[in-house]
Amino acid sequence: MEVSCHIKNAVDKNNATLIGHTRLKKPIYCPNNAKHIFISGTTGAGKGVLLSNFIKNAVKNNIGLLIIDGKGDTDKGSLLQITKMSGEKYNRPLYVVNMNDPENSARFNPLRSATQTVAKDMIINMSEWTEQHYKMNTERYIQRVIKTMNIAQILLSFHSVIEYMSPDNFEMLSARLQKEELISKEEHIKNLELIKTSADIAKQAEARFATIAESEIGQIFSADGLDIYTALESGAVVLFVLNPMLMPETSVGLGKMVIISIKQAISQMFGSEKRTFIILDELNAYASPALVNLYNKSRSAGVTCIGAVQSMSDLDNAAGIAFRNQILENSNNYVIMRQNAPDDAELCAKILGTTEKMQLTYQISQLKETELGTAKRVREFIIHPDEIKSFDVGEGVFLSRDTGKCDKIKIYKPF
Repeated sequence: MEVSCHIKNAVDKNNATLIGHTRLKKPIYCPNNAKHIFISGTTGAGKGVLLSNFIKNAVKNNIGLLIIDGKGDTDKGSLLQITKMSGEKYNRPLYVVNMNDPENSARFNPLRSATQTVAKDMIINMSEWTEQHYKMNTERYIQRVIKTMNIAQILLSFHSVIEYMSPDNFEMLSARLQKEELISKEEHIKNLELIKTSADIAKQAEARFATIAESEIGQIFSADGLDIYTALESGAVVLFVLNPMLMPETSVGLGKMVIISIKQAISQMFGSEKRTFIILDELNAYASPALVNLYNKSRSAGVTCIGAVQSMSDLDNAAGIAFRNQILENSNNYVIMRQNAPDDAELCAKILGTTEKMQLTYQISQLKETELGTAKRVREFIIHPDEIKSFDVGEGVFLSRDTGKCDKIKIYKPF
């Protein structure tokens, strides 16, 4: 079946990613300057192969590239292997922050160039919070600690912030700054009052974050580790490999921290003519309001977010229907691959839309058609949910609202 809609804009294939071919062998491209892209395909549908096209194109053509692999595979065909292969082939430097291999992982310091509010948000998002009151008081305490560290010109890092979260260390730092007249006596007294009223909260928060810092994952964080903006500006590719199977809570925390760090980097990229791809595989694994904000704000910084999930249900379960709708609304290009669940298939069919057709009915008399009947205009799915459920591996539909084009495709294999 050849599916096609009206084309509003031709695609410059020299500035686009080849993603597949139609049944008639026509190549289908997604423009490099595409507004955000949403991909959905169940396990084994070929989603990883599709993402490898964007990875290869970005690495080859010096497009900025950052990837978060929410699944954490390291086997043949994984995003890790594909990215390494592309980097070696096209001589692009690569940083891999790898939860599966923290000892050999690139080091990461998301706090290096962060404002005190952003730094506080990164630290807070490293843990789950069930009591908002406790979270808010911890946020207040951490933000004051970071403010004081900045005055003392102490380089922010995950480990250094935890060190000064200790009430004793915070008090000694505040006292030193007051003695050196870097803060007023009144400011020092405010710090002492906060330490006194928040001592229990501070100790619990310190212990909570120290548990991460002192684990094997703590090796990933280092004061001299990379920050995303500097890495991307230098032309490097950055890949974060999470480990949701063995470390689910820490993976979620790191994923959210990276999203906030990306937002910080993008705030410095407005006005840049350089194109950047942010590939967010299994984005439901680190869903948060910050992710929606990233989608909202990044287009004008030359960023295309490429989000991928196995099913719509994954998004709903992770962050709710409103979150899923915001991600879909902020995307302008969609690749729908095989779905197993009927509800997911129907939702994907609705995204692809409907077309108007003429429906003819005939009256039957003695098991024979008569000349009597009706004709009416009806709307039908462009791709029926049952067809979506029956797609073969590597089959899908690409809908681009950027170009007004809709094609059923076979995903191209770049390797």
